[in-house]
Amino acid sequence: MSGFMNYRGFVALLLAMLATAFAPPAAAAEHGFAIGMRQVSYVDESRPIKKSMGFEGAATRRLDLHIWYPADVSQRSDPATLARGGLFPLVIYSHGTFGSADNNMHLVEHLVRHGYIVAAPDYPLSSRAAFTHIKMADPSDVAEQTRDIKFIITSLLADPLFGSAIDPARIGTTGHSLGAVTSYFSSFGTQTRDPRIAATALIAGGDPVQTALSQNMGLQGTGHAEVRVPVLFLSADHDVFARTTGRPHAAYSRVEGPKTEVLVHGGVHVWFRDGNEVLPDGRNPDCLFFDRYLPGMKMPGCELRGGLITPARQQEITRAAVLDFFDAYLKKDAAALARLRGLHRQFRETEVSAED
Repeated sequence: MSGFMNYRGFVALLLAMLATAFAPPAAAAEHGFAIGMRQVSYVDESRPIKKSMGFEGAATRRLDLHIWYPADVSQRSDPATLARGGLFPLVIYSHGTFGSADNNMHLVEHLVRHGYIVAAPDYPLSSRAAFTHIKMADPSDVAEQTRDIKFIITSLLADPLFGSAIDPARIGTTGHSLGAVTSYFSSFGTQTRDPRIAATALIAGGDPVQTALSQNMGLQGTGHAEVRVPVLFLSADHDVFARTTGRPHAAYSRVEGPKTEVLVHGGVHVWFRDGNEVLPDGRNPDCLFFDRYLPGMKMPGCELRGGLITPARQQEITRAAVLDFFDAYLKKDAAALARLRGLHRQFRETEVSAED
């Protein structure tokens, strides 16, 4: 591998460190479930956390999670009481490079209001909010993050509160940027996949395989599992991250299906999650990192002006696509699948590809 490729891959991963403005937790919607939240910690005694990025290492692997769930507001308690009404689907959300468990609340709360339990870890070596207090994310820990997902699913199913409320046959994963890479290998890596995952929605992940090949993520030698896990690729044509780690459709063509790709015209990397960065000159907000930390560096796409949609519009598309996808494949809702496949009729900025 050339030095240029190593540097390019490293820079691409740093894009997820772009400053974000986090939206405050929203109040319950007029319809749907109210939202409860608990924070829990699970400790995997079988795996350590390596010394990295200013953290001295640990003999066991602690995972701190935020868990959002449908709540029963008729029962006054803090935290809120878990709603009754049968088993709920579970979705694991994975943050991007130097992100945090709560950086995609517009999407998380939308899923919870529609009857999903959503759990999100602060990964020990890639979250800026982790107890490890790392100075920078370590992408070589991605392989361990796939093992974290397995451990989290097992721990939640055994949890005294949430275990009896989760349907073990309806487990999904989603993630943004590096979190999408983690989610991809949790479903499609021969050595890293968890067969309990019934559907995965990958947000702004570029081509996860190209990303893994361009640097050390601990995934060398991982094979492609020819399995039929329903997958959604949510991508944007102005995503500077994707320009260096695989254009739209690269990963879509590799997997078996059922598969759907929603391409957002005028969309960017950072607007899939919380945040509303809009630059006055019409520049791509993905390029803020280079303005601040690598001034003078030219990145493909950063020279363009205009042609972007708004953050609110891209987030609206994200919520619609991800909810319809999980409703289609975790709730077996045929109407949701029809809405997903026809999303371009609802949002003129989108282009939809699909195969069964």
